[in-house]
Amino acid sequence: MYLEFTIFCPDDTKELVEAELLHAGFEGVWENNDSLCFYIHEEALNMNSLKSILAQYNLIESYTYKSIENINWNASWESSFEPIQIGEKCLIRASFHSSLGLPYEIIITPKMSFGTGHHETTYMMSEALMEMDLKHKTVLDMGCGTSVLAILAEKLGASNITAIDNDDWAIENSKENIANNNCKAISVFKNDATFSGQYDIILSNINRNINLEMLEKYAPALNKGGQILLSGFYNHDVPDFEKLVKTIGLKIVKVKERNDWACIIIEQC
Repeated sequence: MYLEFTIFCPDDTKELVEAELLHAGFEGVWENNDSLCFYIHEEALNMNSLKSILAQYNLIESYTYKSIENINWNASWESSFEPIQIGEKCLIRASFHSSLGLPYEIIITPKMSFGTGHHETTYMMSEALMEMDLKHKTVLDMGCGTSVLAILAEKLGASNITAIDNDDWAIENSKENIANNNCKAISVFKNDATFSGQYDIILSNINRNINLEMLEKYAPALNKGGQILLSGFYNHDVPDFEKLVKTIGLKIVKVKERNDWACIIIEQC
């Protein structure tokens, strides 16, 4: 069960509040006039943490929340989901949208899983993948959501993709999307932060804190000449990653930015 929080806050604090809540594990955010709407699994909610964040910005009395039934969530997604084009070659769309005949078209059934390509982070990760040579590469997609990145990786030529998420709806939605896109090289697993094996490409579009925690686990799992793509955080968080990668034998080779969000590409030194 998801909870939908509506937080009323002035424009000059929206970005700060959004960053704080995303770091605290909230997901799926959009602005609605004078408010921000966030979502979180009921079992993942820490009210003390939420109230601490809101208190910093004098918003402790400025929020409401309600439970979101799965069927209502799905209907909402389906009614509002629009196709998104990434560059000149990729279109992410639902089955009820028309094809544009682009080289890479990904059909996503919009449900409770986040990662449809609309958010800046998924857009940049997809864009970065299309700039890489993925032929015959092994890929790990951590926090796969809809598995849109895993699906794109296979369409770009990856030979073996492992997709991992800790959410039952993400796993179900991923399997459905993988089947709808006729993918054969993707294996989906439910897990929190555990994985095994060696990979040429590691994708992690989660959030700042989790990416910082996981980076030291990703490093030894990276094949020689491989790359790690991280997103889910703001461009002002990049220095935190720059400090960490230096200590674990890695280097940032490229930083992409889109509407204050960042995506970094990391390689071995």
